[in-house]
Amino acid sequence: MAGVITMEKVDRPELAKHESSILDLVFVMDCTSSMTTYISSALNNIHAIVEEIVVSEKSDIRLALVEYRDHPPQDITFVTRVHDFTAKVSEMRGWLQQCQAYGGGDQAEAVADGLHAVLKLSWRPESTKICILIADAPPHGLNSFGDGFPNGCPNGLDPVQIVREMAEKHITLYSVGVEPPITPYRDFFMSLAYTTGGQYVPMVNAQLLAKVIIGGVREEISLERLMQAAEDDINREMKQAEAEGVDDKEKVKRINAIFTTKNLFSTQMANPFGTTSCTAKAFSSTCHNMAQMQNAFSSAPQPTQRTFTTTAHSPFSFAAPSTTVSGITPSLFGTPSTTLPSSISFSFGPFSTTAPVTNSSIFGTSSIVAPNVSPFSFSASSNTLPGTASFSFRAPTAIPSGNASLTLATSTYSSGTDSSLAQSRTETNMTYDVMEHAAVNEEQADRIYQKWQNRKK
Repeated sequence: MAGVITMEKVDRPELAKHESSILDLVFVMDCTSSMTTYISSALNNIHAIVEEIVVSEKSDIRLALVEYRDHPPQDITFVTRVHDFTAKVSEMRGWLQQCQAYGGGDQAEAVADGLHAVLKLSWRPESTKICILIADAPPHGLNSFGDGFPNGCPNGLDPVQIVREMAEKHITLYSVGVEPPITPYRDFFMSLAYTTGGQYVPMVNAQLLAKVIIGGVREEISLERLMQAAEDDINREMKQAEAEGVDDKEKVKRINAIFTTKNLFSTQMANPFGTTSCTAKAFSSTCHNMAQMQNAFSSAPQPTQRTFTTTAHSPFSFAAPSTTVSGITPSLFGTPSTTLPSSISFSFGPFSTTAPVTNSSIFGTSSIVAPNVSPFSFSASSNTLPGTASFSFRAPTAIPSGNASLTLATSTYSSGTDSSLAQSRTETNMTYDVMEHAAVNEEQADRIYQKWQNRKK
């Protein structure tokens, strides 16, 4: 019996009230048909997640789960299914075992309903409060295309207002965006997290979910401790800054300087592709309801879409191109052909005339890139020039002149809509490693400032 109790409680120590290591952690999960791997990852790793947090942070932890799908007639199973906080890991695991990915209907889902349920949970007043939203689709009312409820949640719930209520209750939101489906809505989900002082975390591999949860929770507990240790200094400095009329950027710098002066350090999770964009910050500061958010979202430049470049000389198309370059014979539906060093691009949309340089292919339109990069084939490689190899699914690399193996790029990424140069991102760069005893960085100081603003209200 003692062994069982130890497993459930994971040696939780007695903690004082208002101790940052008293942790209430809720998972809000999209449970529609596309989320199977993420539900399985949470189920398989929940024990390890809790044990790691307890051991590293001496946490008294409780867990909750909110499942959401969609409203009828898009989904007739349920809109939300709520499991309030428990200290038993086995109970949380049981909820996840019953959780199945199913249905979903239109493109948007009941995100607002899932977040609204968070407000009604039995949060402990003294706890560090963290909500981890795992989503691959937008809420209703953000983008009318493919939305069965283009005017918003049929229950009248507003996700922007709900998140502001969460911030007032000191609930920090981590938005885990399943990419690439969530990419067009990245700035929206970033803005929600930023409003609460949380983070947006891009996710391309469900197996890394546990690492994100552990790293995010540890960093959040670290920031809570920093705020407690420097509370008086922050209040005094912010009062002085407001009297001087300085802007938010200067206030963030002053907060960061406090930690440097006091020789205080943080725990940090590596999240280079989750840095809050200027667009997301603008959404957070100017949009106080979903109607304002929809208007801002529709008028803002859309985030850079993932592009797929290839590096072999085996052109392939699903239809005959309108114009071909002299000497190049594309193959249709896998029919082998002999190609020359030049090649053409293809897309899953209309074809356009291509110049005698190699083009990249994206799913919709084509764009000209450096020579010697070429389209790919979905069948066995055709008769090509010597040195051409079959393709593999991996991130793009620099290609020397001449033929090379075919590569399906993971993505080309731009942080929100603010970066003029796309950043190449691969799974190898998305490690979410945790660094302890690190100097507080500007991003963390900015998030602490957001929390301070929420708590002074």
